[in-house]
Amino acid sequence: MLTGKLILAAVTAGGLALAGNLALRKTGTRGITYFGPVLEEAIKTGSALFFNVSVPGTHILFGVLEAAGDYTWGGRQRITAALCGIAAHTIFGLTTYLITSAGYPVYTAVTASIAVHAAWNAAVLKLARRP
Repeated sequence: MLTGKLILAAVTAGGLALAGNLALRKTGTRGITYFGPVLEEAIKTGSALFFNVSVPGTHILFGVLEAAGDYTWGGRQRITAALCGIAAHTIFGLTTYLITSAGYPVYTAVTASIAVHAAWNAAVLKLARRP
């Protein structure tokens, strides 16, 4: 269910991630591949826990917000990028949720979602032929 707190959690995560990702721009593809996922996964899950809302819901809504940016400022593939971003953030959120639901600590779940996110980013950059 979409609530004010869930929206607040996702918007907070989106704003913090945007600021962090802008700072990471200078790190190039390594930053996109490795540092970005660490930042985003910690922020999304941390925001969900702080506001006491759904972890997958926060990740999914974050993906929708990121998709809006991809669509607005993206290039030729902006629709594909936006839809893939929503799907990817849904997978990252479900990864976190399923691992914590299985009884593992949050840090284990976030670490797993970071690994999935980093693999995703590496694959996307390879497909985009960025070194």
